[in-house]
Amino acid sequence: MKRLAICIFALTLAISAFATGQDGDNVIIDGEEWSLLAKPIYADTLLSKGLKTALPKERTVITSNWSGYTAYWSIKNEKMCLDSITVMSSGNGTIRMPEVDIRRVFKDYCDEDNIVATWITGDLRAARGKVLYYEHSGFERNQEYEQILKVNQGKVTGRQTFHNRVAVDGFSLKGLEAQLRKKDRKEIRAIFPLHIENYPELADVKRIVFSVSNIKVDSLGNLLDCRVTAKIWQQDEPQEVERLAQEMKELLKNIRPWKTLFINGEYFVEERYGFTFPYILS
Repeated sequence: MKRLAICIFALTLAISAFATGQDGDNVIIDGEEWSLLAKPIYADTLLSKGLKTALPKERTVITSNWSGYTAYWSIKNEKMCLDSITVMSSGNGTIRMPEVDIRRVFKDYCDEDNIVATWITGDLRAARGKVLYYEHSGFERNQEYEQILKVNQGKVTGRQTFHNRVAVDGFSLKGLEAQLRKKDRKEIRAIFPLHIENYPELADVKRIVFSVSNIKVDSLGNLLDCRVTAKIWQQDEPQEVERLAQEMKELLKNIRPWKTLFINGEYFVEERYGFTFPYILS
């Protein structure tokens, strides 16, 4: 069973490797439809291979659904059950996979009434409502309402429900993107008034590239800490300027408040995994 748990986490990493957001499966929880931000069938390599062989040949694979199918699940008597599978076809719209074919693929997991996903062990995430956070990769997004389903050999042993929200509406490094696209250099320098005159090594440098990561904020949107690097290029060789990075860090700390999201019980900024931007000098 440890192998299966590892498979689920490996699957998450594999899906995230795709450079586009992925459509999840669907799950019915207490009579309500949720988006299941996962493809649990991938957790078992043999099942996934068998399903791929049995899927209708006319299915269409799109960049937001590399698997080529959508599985529909429900929780019945605290068990994770597979109800149906559909595929998209460019000519026929949505095609429902025949139940007899599904049961043939999942024959080892069928009881009298249901297909119970006993191969699943790990946490699954279900979501509903407005998207509050989105990365263009895998299932890296958060919505207003989320449930973390703890699954052990197909049995749902626990649930955590979260109401996510924008806790503080304030400054966002991602908001600089529009200004960068417009090449509004003066605006960037106005936000971050660095004392360039204190760095003689920048005399022939045209731009600095700042990378900000490990951003930590409190519930009021105050920046508590972050990691900043500042790189310049001289004779095509990158160099880090530590003093410049520290000055930028202090400027970032002086900005209040930051746009802060309350996601699954924790506070995050929109730049959860960091942000890199150029600072043009000439």
